[in-house]
Amino acid sequence: MDFQGFKASATNCGSAGRNRSCKGQIDMSDLEHLNELYGASEDPWHMREGWHDQRRRDLLLASLSHARYGNTFLPGCGPGDLISALARRTDRVLAADDNRDALAAARSRTSHLSNVDIQWLQLPAGWPAESSFDLVVLHEMGYLMDLADWAQLAESVRGSLLPGATVLACHRHQEFSDRYLRTETLRSTLDSILGLSRQTRVLDSDFAIDVWTNRPN
Repeated sequence: MDFQGFKASATNCGSAGRNRSCKGQIDMSDLEHLNELYGASEDPWHMREGWHDQRRRDLLLASLSHARYGNTFLPGCGPGDLISALARRTDRVLAADDNRDALAAARSRTSHLSNVDIQWLQLPAGWPAESSFDLVVLHEMGYLMDLADWAQLAESVRGSLLPGATVLACHRHQEFSDRYLRTETLRSTLDSILGLSRQTRVLDSDFAIDVWTNRPN
């Protein structure tokens, strides 16, 4: 299914009963809420839990089939927990978020890395359409989007892939008050819109990791 099909099936913009902006438009009240959350804590939903978080990141990195990548995009980078690890395995990392406090933390953590570029982008509308990537990592991203926006982002991912590219998605099953899309919805939407071969699937009681590639079988 392409983005238009998902847009038609998501006329209510995500989960039933929720009034969200559609077609990539930004709800400024949501952004203000995020700014308040990140202003109070770098980890507003308590996603970083020591060993469990490290284990998830280790499994994520081990799921990447290549030792080295050329051009990586990490949208929704948050405070930058994953950037340094990706920078060790790629020539260039573009990391982006729409929360300025999170970006400030990410820049502080990665200021010593010359192959990292951190940008403020509002997604999906602000997707860097002029760039192409051989690795796109969707790490803990999409929980707060409605279905139409997530489908548009998946379409943007598909259109930005170089030959032989990899797409990795990692999402927790944990529920929290601001969450709109569940992990299975995020994963199934990506799978349908990307239309790529699934290379790896990791199913854990706490999270799921999926890896797709456009390399010929």
